[in-house]
Amino acid sequence: MATYIIGILVTVSLFAILAMSLDLLLGYTGLFTISHAAIFGVGAYGAALTMQAFGWGFLPAVGVALVASALVSAAISLPSLRVSGDYLVLASFAIQEVFYSLLVNLDGITGGSAGLHRIPQPSIFGFTLTQPLDFLIAYTLIAILIFIALSVLVRSPFGLLLKAIREDEIVPQTLGKDVIAAKVKIFVIAGCVAGLAGALYGSYYTFIDPLTFDVHASVLILSMVLIGGMGTLWGPVAGAALLIILPELLRFFPFPSEVLGNLRQIFYGLIIIGFCFLRPTGLVRAR
Repeated sequence: MATYIIGILVTVSLFAILAMSLDLLLGYTGLFTISHAAIFGVGAYGAALTMQAFGWGFLPAVGVALVASALVSAAISLPSLRVSGDYLVLASFAIQEVFYSLLVNLDGITGGSAGLHRIPQPSIFGFTLTQPLDFLIAYTLIAILIFIALSVLVRSPFGLLLKAIREDEIVPQTLGKDVIAAKVKIFVIAGCVAGLAGALYGSYYTFIDPLTFDVHASVLILSMVLIGGMGTLWGPVAGAALLIILPELLRFFPFPSEVLGNLRQIFYGLIIIGFCFLRPTGLVRAR
């Protein structure tokens, strides 16, 4: 039971990092995208392939994952420079579907639908994480550091510029601010954080496959931000904890295993509908 609980908490820390990274785009900049799971997958596959194909250590592999995620995020940011609103959602959805198709069809590189197995576990400065408690301590510390770094970022002048873009990007443009550069930068920053989460995810589970990074994963991450509260960092953390922990409670009810997955999806939907009616601002309201 202790190992099971620790595993849930490790998953919460990983998705808290993911949700915070998406909140930079959605909550602070007003860029509604549905391709965040693709960046998550770039980080996971980038780190895993680097360790398996080249025999590199965990930290160099994370570096490769961050660079790959940054480059892909910069490419994804290009549609946001010309379109917004519904068109940006459609563009990001198309990017998400293209990425999923590449993971499935490039089986010589990604392993196809079978995914990648036996991903090495993290080894940091000679210390290899093998026990569940080791992962919980390390990943929780990383999540805390990410939270602190992003808190400093959103309170900086750059963070104020992001909020101005969210409200009305014409206003900062008239003040001489480079809105295009700010959008690209925040996409890259959010992508690096999501890529880091992907590298951590693959090394913890030692297995990844395309289904982990499909559009449903993007919707789940988006739901964490919306339910937790956009424009806050505590909100995505709370949303991640809620949507990871509550569905796990279904395991303690006498439901057949073959219907448990469908019940979990229904449970997700009910939570989202409930928050839309009862607390549309999310668990944590932005000041």
